[in-house]
Amino acid sequence: MRKITVMLMLLGAFGAASADELSDAQRLWENKEFYKSFQIFTKLAESGNVNAQVQLGEMYGFGEGTQEDITKAAYWLQQAVAKGHPEAAESLSLVQERQKHRSDIAYYVNSFDGGNAVYAKFNCARPQIPARSTTNEEVAEVNSGINAWTECYGRYIVNFRNVITPEKTIRPEILRLMNNDEFNRATLLIGKVYAGMAAETDELARGVEGESIAWKNATEDFARKNNQKLALEKINSDNEIRVLKMTRRALEDSMSSAAIIKPR
Repeated sequence: MRKITVMLMLLGAFGAASADELSDAQRLWENKEFYKSFQIFTKLAESGNVNAQVQLGEMYGFGEGTQEDITKAAYWLQQAVAKGHPEAAESLSLVQERQKHRSDIAYYVNSFDGGNAVYAKFNCARPQIPARSTTNEEVAEVNSGINAWTECYGRYIVNFRNVITPEKTIRPEILRLMNNDEFNRATLLIGKVYAGMAAETDELARGVEGESIAWKNATEDFARKNNQKLALEKINSDNEIRVLKMTRRALEDSMSSAAIIKPR
């Protein structure tokens, strides 16, 4: 439901008292006191207030303060259309659009699976990291695997951060059709799914990080004991390990500071 965006119509006909009630009802709606708001809008709509008829129609259409009822929503909005309210036709179209997308709304509220951010779709090949390497060729191969995986994991993190908030996850055309309760339920489910995904990939990243450090230390130790130059000339995984730590921290920061907005 939108705020009343036009000058109170028919103010002279309904009087200042009606305008005050309309303002009170709108304020209650904005404070999410939907039942109280619904009662006032109903009284005013039945007395012929066209602005209240629009708001009441939307409340029926979105199930706010009352059980969702598309028939009653259409009735009140058509009343307002007949009286020439400039927003009534758009509101009626919005309510009808909501009915067409019930399954899409239900997906985010009940069945969201995180498919838009799943790690597997990036096809990051986990690096094969031995306990240690003893030749320059082995070191180069392991480094290449670590570097490739870290770069791929970084792309996953960037995508994850771009969709982590509900307003970025829920398609805009569906977000505008949700009522407050649906949005709150979707937010909880999205947060739960993303938290699980973040925990899984963080565990994976910690594993790669730990294996990389252990491999590097063991390989450098072997090089020192055998007077080889592997550690100084070829091992370059330090930077990749630092990048890995930074991307993990970025993910953790995003999870803790994700912003929430209201659906309408």
